[in-house]
Amino acid sequence: MSGLSRLAETRMNLSRSFVLFVLACMLSACGFQLRGVGSLPPELQSIDLQADSLSVSQVNLLNQNLQQAGASLSDDGSADRVRLAVAIKSLPDRNLANSVGANAVVVRVSRELTYSLTSNAGERLVNQKTISRQVDLTLDNNNPIGIEFEKENATASLDRELIYQLILLLEQY
Repeated sequence: MSGLSRLAETRMNLSRSFVLFVLACMLSACGFQLRGVGSLPPELQSIDLQADSLSVSQVNLLNQNLQQAGASLSDDGSADRVRLAVAIKSLPDRNLANSVGANAVVVRVSRELTYSLTSNAGERLVNQKTISRQVDLTLDNNNPIGIEFEKENATASLDRELIYQLILLLEQY
């Protein structure tokens, strides 16, 4: 009897292993990658970043993400560099709902990232494109300091999302 149960247990382990193997193959076949594993194409390995309208924290975040994707950054204007022009702007907040009894309001916070790629010779590699992201926040009107804190956190999160999306689009160039 114990030999029979051992055989059944071995079969169960073998079938589990087979199912895991098939799932792993299917996952990699669909193109799934862990975040941050991709890299930029060779044409974009050397970038001259034009981000005059960005804040210091946005520039640092963009530099960090570009370098993690394999780009070297400088502004020396060498012939093999491409120019990446990036701008992020806030769109006006939009009130979606207002609850008088609960003294709460739902606000949509939106940001746009605009970018273009130009060769050092002035040829447009990627015409100006825009990426938009938004988030809906439920804010307590009784806490004005909390409202500002929530909006700052939301815009920082949107900036991270926009820059991450930009890197993904550049990796597909």
